[in-house]
Amino acid sequence: MQEPQKSLIQAFIDGGWLVPLIGASGMIARILSSHERITAGLLFKRIPAAAISSAIAWYILEQTTIDSLYKAVIYGIVGVISPEVIDGIVRIAKRVSNNPGRFIPWAGTGQPEKQQEGDDKDK
Repeated sequence: MQEPQKSLIQAFIDGGWLVPLIGASGMIARILSSHERITAGLLFKRIPAAAISSAIAWYILEQTTIDSLYKAVIYGIVGVISPEVIDGIVRIAKRVSNNPGRFIPWAGTGQPEKQQEGDDKDK
């Protein structure tokens, strides 16, 4: 008889809580090895952002069948590059909100784009 699959919350309690620490550690290593001026504001913004980003990555990767070493490396890398990832996501979201028709063809009209006679999209 198979054991029922753990819920994500139970899996987080059982060991997933370590993942934000891995992400935060990656950011701490980045900050310590950088040449930029370290301020309290920088520490209070980037370290929690890295921890949260790594936790999100954990939720995405938890149910995948990847070796745990690779997952740990991914969590650390996500923590290290979290400011760039977050900035990129915000920049893309702003572009989509400024011109949704560019990314979603029917966003400007409220209706899906109708196929013209003679179009061979379905062929």
